[in-house]
Amino acid sequence: MSYVSRTLIVKALGFRVNRNTPEEWVPQKIEETLKVISKNSPTIGGRHYPEVHNIEKGSSCYFINRIKNSGVNGCVFDVCAYIHGHVPESMSPDLSKSEADIKAVVLTGDDGRPGELVHTYRCIALGEIIIVESVKGGGGTAGLATLLTALMRRFVNPRHPAVEFSDIGSADLKRLIASQGGVSKVSAKLLQETSTRGSTFGHLLSSIRGKVPGANKCLVSWEAEDKTLGADEAIKMLQESDDDSLSSVTLYFKNGGSISDLNKYRERKPVRIQLVDDGRPAVTEIEVELKKYLNDLRDPKKPGPIKSDGTLKAVKKLSEE
Repeated sequence: MSYVSRTLIVKALGFRVNRNTPEEWVPQKIEETLKVISKNSPTIGGRHYPEVHNIEKGSSCYFINRIKNSGVNGCVFDVCAYIHGHVPESMSPDLSKSEADIKAVVLTGDDGRPGELVHTYRCIALGEIIIVESVKGGGGTAGLATLLTALMRRFVNPRHPAVEFSDIGSADLKRLIASQGGVSKVSAKLLQETSTRGSTFGHLLSSIRGKVPGANKCLVSWEAEDKTLGADEAIKMLQESDDDSLSSVTLYFKNGGSISDLNKYRERKPVRIQLVDDGRPAVTEIEVELKKYLNDLRDPKKPGPIKSDGTLKAVKKLSEE
């Protein structure tokens, strides 16, 4: 019996309110919003970003494939991500050869229509949090935030504020930065194949790299000789590297030392999922693990970060002071 490792990541759901946000707007619980989206979008085209009439070749695309309401246990939903028109490559590994024989794979459906290489991941949403199955190539939570923002504006309110996610359990990271005198330097790297849809810093580096023909990598550093850099912006960059928007980010502290990995400073859970006969992870097992993790986080007998309805307790998010 074969298994695959997956990581379930907890994200606190927030919104970037600005002057375009209606004065009467109040945030809904995420499961209620997903019910509205599900009710008003009977086809995947309605739950797709970009809108179906605005998809260009090479576009990063996302859609919610399925939403299942579990009542007081929140909503389970599947997200699919793909790059429109992308032709993947494959090989038959023969390590005795001097070079690999790599070929393009043209995907077609049973009806002969062109296919797309898709990455699918599962989520569970309740109250003010979403637990996300982390899958490489799925666009990360930056892509999920872009998709949810678009759907909320499409089905709830055209001036709905943009979705933003924060990691839970950031107090230790904030304390570490403060104890080391603040952040004196940040370096960020972008690879050509990295998706930057919904990524602030990934998009910035992508535009810089594009100014130099032929460049397939971009490394940028921000430094403060006498002062320190903004901790919140530095942490946001670190989060983007965790979402595949940036290939790597390192924060350097004024008093010495650095950090390039958020794993120790956020709420998360590694799980092992059985592979079915065709090699894919067992979807039902992933859903069971998502529900178990949600129940652990809100168990009143444990010091979890959320209440039984999914709202946050008195915990700080990574983007907060």
